[in-house]
Amino acid sequence: MVRGFAITTSTSSIRLDGMGRGELTFTVSNALGRPVRGRAVVEPEGATSKDWLALEGESERDFPPDGTHQYTVKVNVPHGTPQGQHAFHLSMVNVANPDEEFTVGPSASFQVPLPQAPAPKKKLPIAWIALAAGILIISLATFFALRGRGGEEAGVGGAGEAGQADQAPQKPAFLSLDGKQSYIELGNPRELIFFGPITIEAWVRPRSLNGIRNIVVHGHSNSPLSEVYLRINNGRYQVGSFNGQDFSTSADVPSSDVGRWVYLAGVYDGTRWVLYRDGELASSTAQTLGSLFVDATWGIGARGGGRERFFQGDIRDVRIWNMPRGQQEVRADKDRTFTGKEQGLVGYWPLNEGDGVIAHDISPSENHGLIRDATWGSE
Repeated sequence: MVRGFAITTSTSSIRLDGMGRGELTFTVSNALGRPVRGRAVVEPEGATSKDWLALEGESERDFPPDGTHQYTVKVNVPHGTPQGQHAFHLSMVNVANPDEEFTVGPSASFQVPLPQAPAPKKKLPIAWIALAAGILIISLATFFALRGRGGEEAGVGGAGEAGQADQAPQKPAFLSLDGKQSYIELGNPRELIFFGPITIEAWVRPRSLNGIRNIVVHGHSNSPLSEVYLRINNGRYQVGSFNGQDFSTSADVPSSDVGRWVYLAGVYDGTRWVLYRDGELASSTAQTLGSLFVDATWGIGARGGGRERFFQGDIRDVRIWNMPRGQQEVRADKDRTFTGKEQGLVGYWPLNEGDGVIAHDISPSENHGLIRDATWGSE
């Protein structure tokens, strides 16, 4: 979906030379029909290191109406990098309006080949070989002497043998929001404009309960008055919609939830708003209004477009469905990793990138978000 720029390239793959170098040129066109200053950002994907990628020339450039610029990204993979497939993409934002006018370009990939075999080593002089053999004999004698003394001095302490400790598992990433200015801008894509039944899910670790702290929200809009939200409202979890009047349900936030991960799911099933906490029913209220048209942007962690109602804490695995989900589904799937292709899943932001300013939507909608002033964390 174009939100300000069109980004194209002649190929989606780059062939690296024997030194691990290559380049790809992207063509960026102004799709707004008015003068704009655009900023290009190179975003690595997966295990790709940002240190391998460099944008040639100025990242910020002036675009006339319907104007075009070309951006070249140079790839330089260091020697010894393990074989594998890597990717990156180019993103563009309107410097004057980055929240609503931005575009995530297509992915470009490159293959890191197997490292070349090292050159044959020169033969060592016979005297050196004899010296090495002598050192080896002395080392073996010392080793067996220590074993004969019952294993004294074997290892370096700790559990198990030295050097045999299990490698630590990879730590999952999440996004940390400061409650003052950080949030994710999602725009107002057509896939997220629907009416009636809806399910909004997120894992959150709140650090503040005062005031209104948006978790996932559409809007709000003042003309006409409209909003759909999952949030904390003065110490209560709340999910619902607003058209000048609140249609919602809410439940007190247990004090134990501050500083711990909590799974929330808000559902409108056609007759009532329902709130689940960690898969259990927290609140249910009969209401006549569910999801509605909102002439404003979606946001994660603040009002769409920012400016107010900032969430303070950590967040990951945000999902939006254009259908109601029952308690059995919510409970069974709260710890599940989704593929993004599940029926009714119109937005899925795992927030596990760990780096960069793009929140990738892995649903078929591919409505990637722009991260504003947030920080990445892991545990």
